[in-house]
Amino acid sequence: MSRRGARALILLLPGLLLAGCFTGKRPHFEDDPYTAGSLTGDANIDAVLTKLDAVTDGPVSAGYSILTKYGNVTRSAVVVLDAGQRSINIGNVHYIDTQARQSTCTVDLSAPCINGLDPARISDTLATIDFYAAEPATRLRRDNAAKIGPSEAHTEIFAGQSATCVNVPLAGGTAVYCALDSGVLAKMDDGDLLITLALYADTADASQFVPPAG
Repeated sequence: MSRRGARALILLLPGLLLAGCFTGKRPHFEDDPYTAGSLTGDANIDAVLTKLDAVTDGPVSAGYSILTKYGNVTRSAVVVLDAGQRSINIGNVHYIDTQARQSTCTVDLSAPCINGLDPARISDTLATIDFYAAEPATRLRRDNAAKIGPSEAHTEIFAGQSATCVNVPLAGGTAVYCALDSGVLAKMDDGDLLITLALYADTADASQFVPPAG
């Protein structure tokens, strides 16, 4: 994907939202009591977990809408993965995570980049930098422990891609998790968040892994 193409992906998502209303260990911003890679014994849930735990190294570019249900606020997000590197845009926050650097920047260049991945920048979204794979895997394992009935498997299409999905009945309603064969999240709908895949491409723009100048 060209630099112009990556920018177009980021710019296109807000319009879509308005119209509709690695190798190596991935970092986590909270303690996870449910070990990645562990199975639950529920075949429907494990089918989704297996994909989320084995998320692709890329190249992948994925565009999302993230609805924070508390406050009813929707933000666009873009994930770019390639060869152990990742670039995560959530709203106006841009995280860059490579072997050479970890940086937190702004998409509109309204503030200088800082060293490290600052989770506080997106704390109001109720999501984390791992929202596209590791975070929903953790939430799904927790929901499995709290389910009040049998899960239900189904498939859905997101951004032209087929996704493996599971409905998990909970006391407060039904949570839905979907993952592509690449391991990238396609949908998560639980009590806090509704995350939906809007765009997908098997390409990655290398410029997204470089902090912007100025």
